[in-house]
Amino acid sequence: MDQIVSRFKSVIGEPLLLIAPLWPLVLLTPHLPGIPRASVNGLPWRQELALTILLFLISVCLLKSKGTESEFRINRNALLPLAAATLFLIWILLSAGWSVDRYQALHLGIQWTSYLVFFGFMTWAMPAKVIRSSFITLAIVIWVLVIACAIESWFGAPLTDFSLRNDLKPVFRGFSGFGEITGATSILFAAFALHLNRRRIAFICGATAIAGWLATLQSLERAPLVGASAGFLLLCTGTLIRPSRGQLKRIGLLIGALALVLWWQTRPAMPPSASTSVAGEVSTVTRLRQDPVNDQNTRVRLLFWGIALEMSRAHPLLGVGANNYQAKYAEARAQFAARNPNSDLIAMNEDLLSVYAHNEYLQMLAELGLVGFVLFALFSLALFASFLRALKVSRHRLPILGAAGAMLAFAISSGASAASFRFLGGGLIFFFAGALISRSVHQHQARSVQSSNIIHVTGLRLKSIKFGLCSFMLVSVCLLTAQAAGSTLQALAERTTNQNQAERYYRASLQVYPASTSAYFDYGMWLSGKGRWAESVRYLEYAVERGFNSSVCYEFLAAAQGNAGDLSAAERTFATAVRVYPRSIFLLVRHSVALERLGRNAEAETEFSKALLVDSRAARGWQHLIVDDIDAAYVTATHATNIALPGELTPEAALFSVLRENERRFPGAVNTGWRVRMRSARIGSAILPVD
Repeated sequence: MDQIVSRFKSVIGEPLLLIAPLWPLVLLTPHLPGIPRASVNGLPWRQELALTILLFLISVCLLKSKGTESEFRINRNALLPLAAATLFLIWILLSAGWSVDRYQALHLGIQWTSYLVFFGFMTWAMPAKVIRSSFITLAIVIWVLVIACAIESWFGAPLTDFSLRNDLKPVFRGFSGFGEITGATSILFAAFALHLNRRRIAFICGATAIAGWLATLQSLERAPLVGASAGFLLLCTGTLIRPSRGQLKRIGLLIGALALVLWWQTRPAMPPSASTSVAGEVSTVTRLRQDPVNDQNTRVRLLFWGIALEMSRAHPLLGVGANNYQAKYAEARAQFAARNPNSDLIAMNEDLLSVYAHNEYLQMLAELGLVGFVLFALFSLALFASFLRALKVSRHRLPILGAAGAMLAFAISSGASAASFRFLGGGLIFFFAGALISRSVHQHQARSVQSSNIIHVTGLRLKSIKFGLCSFMLVSVCLLTAQAAGSTLQALAERTTNQNQAERYYRASLQVYPASTSAYFDYGMWLSGKGRWAESVRYLEYAVERGFNSSVCYEFLAAAQGNAGDLSAAERTFATAVRVYPRSIFLLVRHSVALERLGRNAEAETEFSKALLVDSRAARGWQHLIVDDIDAAYVTATHATNIALPGELTPEAALFSVLRENERRFPGAVNTGWRVRMRSARIGSAILPVD
């Protein structure tokens, strides 16, 4: 007991030992309840703010520390990955100069700054106690995530999917960022399960590795599973090259446990009557076996990759700017459609926002050009060189293989992932694994007598570096705090029923965080819903120009312009939209009607004929709905099989936008027909229990 008390006092006396091992808690921050979230998602900030605060506190601890050493020794070879990554970071920040959305580029720069500061701290500044404590915290966090994912997968589908939760995806399953975290960490812990001599700790590491593998399988994402499989293959192959007798037994148990969990997750599913969701009835391995020609998910990725290559073709050297894939998506998609007019891909994904290219390397090439891509390649090569050097000089081969396997898993997953480095949690695990490798190289060669390979940082220079890190992290904390405040105010505006209060929240959100594209779009939609069309146009235009450019977003903007009396602007918006989505039946018909209202009948007929060629039945259905409103369109469609019923038309959000716009043209329809029946149905469902 006395030893525990004395150890606790020693930790309290060294704030660094208390603060630094808390970094794995950052992985839990996206799932914490309480802070309201906006329905229109913007840039992430929870993990970023938590990590920057933690790094700032670590910087302060290092600045105030009064160690006995008057110098800091850095091995040149261990410094190479950080130096290459720093050049890549500088290029990211410079790209803000030619980006459409500059804060998007700055935000990615903040993420990479946090990565590199974290990498530097873990490689050079942290004592071994911090690394060991970090593994304890990481194991606890992984078990929390694994248990939550298992509950969601086996028992919680009604809560975490669509029935009681308004979101596109479950909390964990279906999100590649979660699979990347669990897949990479499972390899790390498997390596220590094979390496450690103390059986109890080795068993805990092995159990954590198996639990992470289970969560990776339950994530329902193929890329993290393929990456984790490759990482385990590297670890097992490296172990079997020179195994000891104990390691052979352990690796046999590990492979058997991995295979058993894989079999359990891919066995025939339970009957649909069980508490499973639609997503839960399909395993990740089953998704891997799907024919890519017929798999919609794979085909949409091909579209995103083609659009990324189109951006790269248009901006080969500099790119479109860091994190600006979404902002330039519409322009590049129009170019892709013009270059591939007969491709079925251009008809896909018209009603959803496309934020990422679902391939980190193609997105880097599109956003940062050949220059940025080469800098990232140099960083990757420096990491690989550190791995080879660590294998050569380190006495602990298995932890090095485990760290490399974790990085390999993340790198492979990034080839088809929307998360990768954009989701801070997965990137944090990647850089922690990289720091373990660089740390091994540094510790071995820092003791070398070859002084030419050592950089000595002393006195004022060392203090300047520490002060610079503190200042930089403080600025990052301030920027992310402003972003957090703006996003929270936006969420509060969506939730309040008081119109005056809602508008104050929206305006305060934009004052605190003026770069929030989602707040501009949200506020524009709110103004449009209040009939303040002319005011809403400015906000919706801003949002559409910076990435809110699905077919439905163009419809919202054009409707506001038309209701504000600017029919020419509405037509121009639809003309832009049909270049981006040339196979959208809704937009083609909507544009033809806009042209007709301007008296350009010949052009209107040409545009409508294009819609007829794509789907004549849906085209006629949309035309009757837009021109005659829903009641007349329904009567017409019921007497003609070649006209689609209003309920068959997609996208649904566009249908309701058209109905709301028609209420201005047909005031009497507000209190008659379909609209009255729908209001009565809503009132009835609120009073009567629904089976």
